[in-house]
Amino acid sequence: MAKQDKNGIMGSYRGTVGPVIGYLWRGRWCVRSKPRSVGNPRTEAQQKQRILFREMVQLAGHMTAALRHGMRGASLEERMTEGNLFVRLNKECFTQQGVDYASLVVAVGPVAPVAFTRATVDAAMVVHVDFERNSLQRRCSGDDEVRVYAYCPALQQGVLSAAVYRRSMHLDVALPSHWARQEWHLYGFVEDYAQRASGSQYITVTQNDDVPVEANDDTSQQRDEDHRRPDPQPVASRPSAGADSRQSGMYMISPFSSS
Repeated sequence: MAKQDKNGIMGSYRGTVGPVIGYLWRGRWCVRSKPRSVGNPRTEAQQKQRILFREMVQLAGHMTAALRHGMRGASLEERMTEGNLFVRLNKECFTQQGVDYASLVVAVGPVAPVAFTRATVDAAMVVHVDFERNSLQRRCSGDDEVRVYAYCPALQQGVLSAAVYRRSMHLDVALPSHWARQEWHLYGFVEDYAQRASGSQYITVTQNDDVPVEANDDTSQQRDEDHRRPDPQPVASRPSAGADSRQSGMYMISPFSSS
């Protein structure tokens, strides 16, 4: 490195002139030689890593609807986008063997989660999710909102459910019929009145062979009696809270492939 003299032949300058680069460093004009080669060897390992990074960014884009709820607050605190935070938290989930969807972190936040006790899908591709309030000795409200988000990797499609109250202890979400022969994943999360959310958890989804496509009233009544739960209560619209008060989190439910 050499210092530039403003009274020299060329005076102070910024940029490249032949093999010399001029730049400003701590208020002083300096020059240095231009590197003969750029450190981009394009090795096989480097190319593979770039492919994995591109896959992470693409998945974050496909899951935008979920990340806006699950990572909004945390991304504001970290001063980055939800997608960038998703990539930073999930580097180890992307390997040459594929994506570890069961270990993905799709949300972060301080809100007390619910305990998902049962998740089944019937022949009509309707997912039935039971959960318990499960305050885990932390303060929570029955008015906290619970949602689920289903994602199909092969089709690159997602479905976000309507919110129900924590006290409902059950929710349903209908998936597209053409997902029947595809692998898909279900994620759940809780949001409180300030739009802060819970952390993530992995739960298994099973096939519900006992519930026909067109269940009669007796079957529905018996199912309600067996689980002893109130009907799901849709969440009324709430005014948006300030961005400073948002933090996020989300549950993950296992991949399911119908036979």
